[in-house]
Amino acid sequence: MKTLKMNLYLIIWSVVITGSVCGQDVALPDTSGNYSAVKYTIEQSIGWAVEKNFEAMYGLWAEDMFHFWLFSDSRVIGLEAFKEYSEVWKDPDFRGTSFEFRDLRIVFSRSGDVAWYSCYLDDCSSYKGKESCLKDVFQTGVLEKREGRWVHVLMHGSYPVDRIPADYVRRFYYGTIKSK
Repeated sequence: MKTLKMNLYLIIWSVVITGSVCGQDVALPDTSGNYSAVKYTIEQSIGWAVEKNFEAMYGLWAEDMFHFWLFSDSRVIGLEAFKEYSEVWKDPDFRGTSFEFRDLRIVFSRSGDVAWYSCYLDDCSSYKGKESCLKDVFQTGVLEKREGRWVHVLMHGSYPVDRIPADYVRRFYYGTIKSK
């Protein structure tokens, strides 16, 4: 039993030392509460639309934020520009209905005040009673802890080229793709 404990101890230290020597950080559990705060900020960056709480949503973003979503005309720089961009969502016929993040991975900087993430997102809404969903959007982002709260400084959403929905291919590429 003593030999087993000693071997286990040596294995653990080998992993820690190897990770440090090779320039890799060894993952430690988040004991600061930052993980849950960052996860909440990420989720509410989409989930705000269910209740349509614009002030809460704006509070999730930094003044110097950068947002680039699925379309080439969706690049937004700065919170004031984002507020203008979001005017379309104030239409009473628009409502967020549900969302789901899958495979959410959050990594913190060594200093602990920057976090970056990636996930797959399903984001569903209705407009004039017609339900639509963005499925399997690859979402990435960077958050920074500023004045004691986590805010998005960057968010990007795209479809991996092998998962672009057929209706998007028809909408944006119809007539440009020639078959042989």
